[in-house]
Amino acid sequence: MIINDSSTKYATIGLWTMFGLSVVLAIFVFTGINNLFVMPLERSEDPQSADVIIVLGGGVVKETRSLPWSVQERMRQGIVLYRQGYATNMILAGGTVSGESYTESEIMKAYAQLLGIAPGDLFEEKSSTSTYENATNSLEIMNDKNWKSALVVTSDYHTKRACKVFEKLDIEIICISASLDSIFEKDGFRRLIDARSIFREYIATVYYYLRGYL
Repeated sequence: MIINDSSTKYATIGLWTMFGLSVVLAIFVFTGINNLFVMPLERSEDPQSADVIIVLGGGVVKETRSLPWSVQERMRQGIVLYRQGYATNMILAGGTVSGESYTESEIMKAYAQLLGIAPGDLFEEKSSTSTYENATNSLEIMNDKNWKSALVVTSDYHTKRACKVFEKLDIEIICISASLDSIFEKDGFRRLIDARSIFREYIATVYYYLRGYL
């Protein structure tokens, strides 16, 4: 039997690649290494009174027409600030869901109302497709309502880029990092999902610098 050396070589490379990827996957699933990668991306400040709380969206689970964990955490953080009296209005920023007729802001509003927030205090920013558009469209609402300051709430890995975009538009903001729900602190699947979001954020940050948004 003749063994093809090149086939053996590629098979060996493939096995080592799979092994390497498995090790990397295990590191992200079973350790807290995500926190090290989040640190350069995070910015969080002490809350202060403002005219409005802006909660940034981050997608919808289309199968259940519900908010993913990270956006639920953002919403709950925004609602805590609202209930503590830091602002009496909330802008929910999230545009049309791809392939659907509804918007992310609609799902966010329904979630807020489910938790007891008065509909009259909720304002939908429903036409954005990016963090930059979250900011520009929220600014339009703020100008229309004569609001000058905002608490911007988003996930830890998203705070620095998002808040720099708002500041680039000369919006007076306080940047608030939404806390990870305690039930997910040791959840390997959640760590894996967050790892993907974290690395996408690094790419998005470079892109935003190149576009002049930061």
